[in-house]
Amino acid sequence: MLKRYMKLYALVLLAGASPAMASETLNTIIGGGAGGAAGALIGQQLGGNTGGLVGAALGGAAGGAATADRGNKNEAGLGGAVGALSGAAIGSSVGGQKGQLIGAGVGGAAGSAIGARTGDGHESRKEVHHYHHGHGHKKHKHKHKHWHHDDD
Repeated sequence: MLKRYMKLYALVLLAGASPAMASETLNTIIGGGAGGAAGALIGQQLGGNTGGLVGAALGGAAGGAATADRGNKNEAGLGGAVGALSGAAIGSSVGGQKGQLIGAGVGGAAGSAIGARTGDGHESRKEVHHYHHGHGHKKHKHKHKHWHHDDD
């Protein structure tokens, strides 16, 4: 029964991340997944199950942010952290330490990809306004003819 939930979780994550994966670079996906799994592994060695969760979150954040495109680093890092943490928590409850590693990898990859994709959204909606305040225009000097009137 628990393995069924793990498969369902992985399927939902991958289905949700597939539009983001289609347009996001492969580096961000690999970075978030590898960071989440590596962080979970190191955290398990240092602090057991809780250390694995903390390590997954930190690794997913670092991996997602380090490999994301410029302008998407914060979103990819946050998505990688949340994805790796939730994946590690669900994976740990379903499959123990191995499940925690797998969940952290899948969650970190999906989370960083989705986070980076949401980071792209604010750039695509960027509005460009052209204001002309007189800067950058050539100023033409006009010669004024002065007419002197001799009224005296």
